[in-house]
Amino acid sequence: MDDFALTPAERALFDALNRRGIRFLVVGLSAAVLEGAPLATQHLDIWLERVDDDRLPGAAADAGGFWTSGFGVQPPAFGGPGLERLDAVLTAHGLETFDAEYGRALSREIEGVSLKVLPLSRVIVSKRATNRPKDLAALPALEATIAVRDPRTKTEPGEEKR
Repeated sequence: MDDFALTPAERALFDALNRRGIRFLVVGLSAAVLEGAPLATQHLDIWLERVDDDRLPGAAADAGGFWTSGFGVQPPAFGGPGLERLDAVLTAHGLETFDAEYGRALSREIEGVSLKVLPLSRVIVSKRATNRPKDLAALPALEATIAVRDPRTKTEPGEEKR
């Protein structure tokens, strides 16, 4: 999406994750916005294949930031200038395993960086399963975005009809 901007540190981090072979998915409303949903989000949600991956601190350092495991007291997180809006997602409600969802992911290039993005139909599944008021409030816009893409089936290309 043309109006989705990454900070230089986010670009550097995603590039470092890709270079180091660390698999991740952009999920949540971040993925929905990248897929054209007319919504806004304050966070850039990423689902890491493994939050205990020993390569994460090095990737964060390449971006001028750091990775903290949370030490079992708080969620793991990226930190540092330009990485403030990144959220490491630990639980993907309503979704299958990371491998299964990664296999469904869409490849997008944003500002020269390759990203794997959760398809909008899967974002909807997750938002429904999470069942928080803010997630339920986003559903009409997400569903309308899919309906505009293919009004006959209300699904994305390659997705099963509901």
